[in-house]
Amino acid sequence: MRISRLRLHNVKRHADLTLEFAPGLTVVRGPNEAGKSTLQRAIEICLFRKPTSTAQELDGVRRWGAASDPRIELDFEEEGAEGELVKVFAGARGTVELRYEDAVLTDPGAVEEVITRLTGLPSERFYRATASIHHHELAGLDHDEQTLRDRLQQSMSGADRGTRAARRKLEDAARRYRSEGHKNPGYLKVARAEVERLTQAVAEGDAALAQLERDRQALADARDKRALAEDQLAQYRQALEASERALKLARRAEEAAQRYEIYKRAEELRTEVVALDAAHPSAMPLPELKAAVERIRNQEYRLSEIRAELAAEPDPSTWEASHAQPRWRLALAAAGMLAVLSVVGLLGGVLAGEALIGGVLAAVLAAGALVAGLVARRMRRGNATTTQQQELRDIDIARRLRGRSDLFEQVREVERARDEAVAALGLPDLAAAEALLEKESEHVARIDNLRAEMRGLLGEEPSADSYAEFRDAAANEVDECRHALGGMGKIGSEPEKSNQALKGAVERAGREREDAFNAEAQADARLAANGIDAEEVAALAESLSAQEERLAGLERRLRIYETILAALDEAERSTMKKAARFLEQRMATDVERITDGRYRRLRVDEAKLAFSVYSAESGDWVDALALSRGTIDQLYLCARLGIVRQVTQPASPPLVLDDPFVTFDDDRARRAVELLRSAAGEYQIILLTCSERYDDLAEKVIELPRPELRDDHAEAEAEAQADGVLPAAASAADEAATESGPVQVGLDLPIEPAVDASGNGHARGRDKLRSRVEER
Repeated sequence: MRISRLRLHNVKRHADLTLEFAPGLTVVRGPNEAGKSTLQRAIEICLFRKPTSTAQELDGVRRWGAASDPRIELDFEEEGAEGELVKVFAGARGTVELRYEDAVLTDPGAVEEVITRLTGLPSERFYRATASIHHHELAGLDHDEQTLRDRLQQSMSGADRGTRAARRKLEDAARRYRSEGHKNPGYLKVARAEVERLTQAVAEGDAALAQLERDRQALADARDKRALAEDQLAQYRQALEASERALKLARRAEEAAQRYEIYKRAEELRTEVVALDAAHPSAMPLPELKAAVERIRNQEYRLSEIRAELAAEPDPSTWEASHAQPRWRLALAAAGMLAVLSVVGLLGGVLAGEALIGGVLAAVLAAGALVAGLVARRMRRGNATTTQQQELRDIDIARRLRGRSDLFEQVREVERARDEAVAALGLPDLAAAEALLEKESEHVARIDNLRAEMRGLLGEEPSADSYAEFRDAAANEVDECRHALGGMGKIGSEPEKSNQALKGAVERAGREREDAFNAEAQADARLAANGIDAEEVAALAESLSAQEERLAGLERRLRIYETILAALDEAERSTMKKAARFLEQRMATDVERITDGRYRRLRVDEAKLAFSVYSAESGDWVDALALSRGTIDQLYLCARLGIVRQVTQPASPPLVLDDPFVTFDDDRARRAVELLRSAAGEYQIILLTCSERYDDLAEKVIELPRPELRDDHAEAEAEAQADGVLPAAASAADEAATESGPVQVGLDLPIEPAVDASGNGHARGRDKLRSRVEER
């Protein structure tokens, strides 16, 4: 199959691109971002991806901002016949159309079958593992390793198809037998589970039959125990009733004995109270006697107070009256005399012609008169106070004399009243009255105590003239009860102890009977619940035998599958060994050609498809991964060419290589391209590169245009600075933002507000810059 024309519509950066390829080696050259990798991806998905695919990676195929869905058209030739493949990738609405051999196919499954037959490649993953080489993916042979192995086996065995399908069926069948999952258990697990279930059911049936016999015996034993417990309980209850009667008689005898003692004591107290009532020490009742003695005590106390007051009063008759002389008059006379002398001295000085001396003398005498007057005044005031105190003293003396007379009169009256009260009692003095009161109080208290004791014994029971009759009746009742208890044997001799023992025995017997009832009910319930059937157990045993035979058959079948799988593994190893030797022969020539004879011998590991070469320097075999990156890529380029020749026969898929020689030096790269050119006779080769060094070796060179759109953010910034709208600080900040991520024209610019030295934002300048960039 050779691609003659490829047209892309709205695929990534290609809005509408048409390319025509040579049947041999075509070089598609272009700079970075010219869309070379997009061409390779478009060929892959057009050949092998369903148009209705909803894979997330297909979202990146659509051109940015395009309204219509991606569309890929591919014209091809196969042995002189032309064909056209058109796919529109629109998710669930995607369409496919294949025109080939006078037929138009629109079914994705049918188209996929035709493409597989034409290319010899079953899937997109297998295509990328063999004939479509991306950047740095020369060594990537593990995209679809199982399909690759299957194709190698087909090519070496000559069979119509490889062992992968048979292996998958056998593995699926063996998995259905071996699966141990909970949701999807395998046949063996189901059969083993059924055998285990039936084994358990048979064991449970046998155990249930044995349990049935045990339950029947347990029911008979429980009934016997229950009857025995009921008999014993009836005997204990009869004895308990007798003990209850004995206990009542004992309590009645005890109560009668208590009444006997009470009435006996009550009779004694009554007799003593009667005797005490007839022998009071005082003829006067105790309350009257207490009142009379209290009056005498008060009178005696009053006498002691009055006498104490008389003893504390001074005797006014011993006081002497003294009268102070009024000496202030002498001082007043002296003041008058000095005043007269001052006047006389003043007049005499004036008359004598000595007015100054007379004036001084008159002044001195006047001052003396003034001092004498003041002294006389003060003495007069003191004399008035003394006179007032003397008058008050006289009044107090008179009052005290009258008070003593009143106290003496009160003493005589109180003594007379006391003597009359003592005489009314017929006693000589207060001491005798006190002694009589004490005796009468003790006598009355004795009577009251006896009566209180009687009330304590008899309570509210009315008093009687004699309690002897009640005492004798209680004694007779005690004798009757003791006689009845004596006739009851051991129960009557210890009624309380017997009653407690019998209550415990009745309680224990009741629990035993209850336990016996429960045991009987449980045994009966177990017997009723055990619905085991001997015939059913026998049927389960037969089913178990049949299921064991089925399990043995399934295990035999699984062993057969495993044996066949082992044989397939051995056959696969044998065919893979042949395929590895074939690859060694085909690859050795190509490796020698590219490396200019440095490596001539090569080995392929049939298990891992790993390569090793013989190194003349080390004198031994060296793993390919231990070589340089360029040498590794060269080995795997030869491996891919050999594998494509091996697994795609008789088909010839187009080989698409996206710059596989970036790690090659110039000599080896040229030899590699020459190798591809020689292989172009069998396969169409499309080489995607950004270098011109392969142009002269290609049948056709296609140059993709360079991307023209540029980010003019810096120009708009410079213009804004020139206008004075945006300061230099904002320009530097936006430049840093531009370096951290691309800015796309027409989108919101990732520009932060510029800040000047004062910290103010320049939002206005940024808005103006944004508008200018959007205009551009």
